Amino acid sequence: MATEVIMPKAGMSMEVGTVVKWLKKEGDLVEKGEPILEILTDKVNMEVEAEVSGVLLKILAEKEEELPVFTVLAYIGDAGEVIPDQSDKLQEKNTPPADVKPEIEVDQKATEAKDYQKPPGKVRATPASRKEAKKNNIDLIDIDGNGPKGRIQLQDVLDYVAHLDKESKITPLAKRISEVDGIDTSNITGSGFDGKITKRDLPGINEQSTPTFKESESVGETTLIPMKGVRKVIADRMSESYFSVPAVVLNMDVNMTNVKAFREQIRDSIQESTGMKITFTDIITFIVSKALIKYPIMNASLTDEGIVLHHYVNMAMAVDVNNTLKVPVVKGVDKMSLSEVVVAFKDLITRTKENKLSPNEMEGSTFTISNLGGYGISSFSPIINLPNAAILGVNAIIDRVVAVEGEMVIQPMMTLSLTFDHRIVDGAPAAEFLAYLKKLMENPITTLI
Repeated sequence: MATEVIMPKAGMSMEVGTVVKWLKKEGDLVEKGEPILEILTDKVNMEVEAEVSGVLLKILAEKEEELPVFTVLAYIGDAGEVIPDQSDKLQEKNTPPADVKPEIEVDQKATEAKDYQKPPGKVRATPASRKEAKKNNIDLIDIDGNGPKGRIQLQDVLDYVAHLDKESKITPLAKRISEVDGIDTSNITGSGFDGKITKRDLPGINEQSTPTFKESESVGETTLIPMKGVRKVIADRMSESYFSVPAVVLNMDVNMTNVKAFREQIRDSIQESTGMKITFTDIITFIVSKALIKYPIMNASLTDEGIVLHHYVNMAMAVDVNNTLKVPVVKGVDKMSLSEVVVAFKDLITRTKENKLSPNEMEGSTFTISNLGGYGISSFSPIINLPNAAILGVNAIIDRVVAVEGEMVIQPMMTLSLTFDHRIVDGAPAAEFLAYLKKLMENPITTLI
């Protein structure tokens, strides 16, 4: 019997996933454990592996389709094996609930409905039809009844739902191709999930065909970027944080002279032991983890039960991947040496940019760092990565004229921007934390003692 390939549930919060691309095509041999497609969850891109060896008999989900978890995406089996009929699923969908008794009307009464005109503003309908209409969020005024005196019956509602389903049974990609190319889809039988029409079902379209438009389609002087997938997830989370958290931002200047000297002193040793270059972000991350252990209120989360203080540091790092924000997490940073921090973050950031993270590596953060210094930003207000109590914005190192022992000298200065949740942290403790962090950064050697 053919084995189903389903949309996995990667994490408790995942409800839908998007097919990014198929790594195999219909008719290809696949081995158990071999990646066969890539999907987009609400957090990361991930590969779906074959659970059995065999032939990829049928692909039901098209590229860029967003489908609920556990949806059947494809079938794997023996060559020539017949897959389950997808029309069965459609029939099940349109079958009335078991607790709803079908209505039986006398045939001669049905003829009365043909000549009956429904009074304006009044809808005659059976209780079962009203229940079904409410379940499908349908206004009965839009349905023509075939019962006595135009009364709407259950079957009338089911027929109307089936009609709407037929109109919607085409993927967004296939629909736009058909609109652009003037293709009539009314008589096309879909081969996709639940009988949905996909790009490959359109006449003259095949896998090698070049689409007649781009995802971000230019129209005149505008460009539409669909709000979906990761972009929608980011938008929802940023809105939730911005509108639900009473956030306060504190800025403090740090003299980076000693950090720069410290980096020069250990750079070769780190390179020799790890094979990697140490960055200012590595040093800042290491120092921040030490400060968080001293000030656990900054390393906290707000729950329904109260404020949870974490006595460990799981550091999240905001990373830009092709104009998409991702926030991977390195766990147990407070227990790491500086060399281990360098290795851990290099590995995590590399795999983030290659879309090779597991959902687990995007969860469980206790604090977040966002570094825009590479763009020359001197100050900004980072948005808290919920449920963290705070986030630290790291800015550019800029030479400025400052007073040192009564003398005006040029020094490498950097502004730290701390955003904190005022429900969890008061202003004074947040300021103390930032002052302590400044002290450590201006004397970085003390963090190794």
